[in-house]
Amino acid sequence: MQKERAEYVQNIGIEYRYGCYEEKQPESCQLLGEYFEAVEKKYEEAFNLFAENCEKRKWPRSCYKYATYCLAGKATEPSYEKAFPPLEIACNGNIPKACKRLSQLYWMAASAPNNQPNTSKAVELMKKSCELEDYQSCWTLSNWYLGPDAKFAKIKTKRGITRESNIGETGSIEKDANKALEYGLIACDNGNVLEACSNVARMYYIGDGIPKDIEKAKHYKERAKELKLMLRKGWTPGLTG
Repeated sequence: MQKERAEYVQNIGIEYRYGCYEEKQPESCQLLGEYFEAVEKKYEEAFNLFAENCEKRKWPRSCYKYATYCLAGKATEPSYEKAFPPLEIACNGNIPKACKRLSQLYWMAASAPNNQPNTSKAVELMKKSCELEDYQSCWTLSNWYLGPDAKFAKIKTKRGITRESNIGETGSIEKDANKALEYGLIACDNGNVLEACSNVARMYYIGDGIPKDIEKAKHYKERAKELKLMLRKGWTPGLTG
C-alpha cells in the first residue's frame, strides 16, 4: 500500500510537470508549485514557479502565493513593496485572503507606500474580502468602525487573551457603531467568529452607540460560550462535519 501511494504521488508530479512545462496551463503550474512546496519541500522552485505563473499568466492563486513568500521572506528577501502587485492581481481575481492582506498593508504605516496609511483603500479592500466571505475580515471591519479609542471584549482561551491589537501607526476611521455592529453580526452569525460574537454581546449589553438590548446581549454571550467550548474541543471555524 505504501509503495502504491508513493507511485501515485510521483505520477501526480509527472502529470503536473507535463501540464505546466509542456502545455503551459496556469492551473497545472499552480498545482506543480503546491507540489514542490508540500511534497518535495523545494521552496525556491515553488517560489520561482508561483512568481512566473503570476507575472506571465496573471494566475490569481499563484499571485497570492508569490506575495506570501515575499511578505514572509521565504526563498526570497522579505519585501512589502514586491508583494503589492501580485496581491492586487490576486484580489482582482477574487481571492479573499489577498484582499485582506493588501488591506492590512495599506492600513499599517510600516508597509504602506511612503509609510503613510491609506485608510480609504484599506477599508475598501477589507470590505471586498468580507463580501467574498472571509469572515475574519468582517470582524476586522467591525473593530475599525468602533474607532481608534474602542474597548474590546477580552476572550480568554488556551492561547491567552485574544483581541485586535495594533502595532505602530495605523489608519483610523471615525466611530460608526451601526457599521461596527453590522460587520460584527456578519462575522458572528455567518462566520462563527468567537471574538465577534463576544463583542456584539458587549455592544448590546452596554449600549455602545446602539440601543441596549439585554436579550440580544444574552443570546450572543451564549453563542460566544458555545464557540469557545467548540474551539477547546478542536473545532476549526469554517469546517463542518
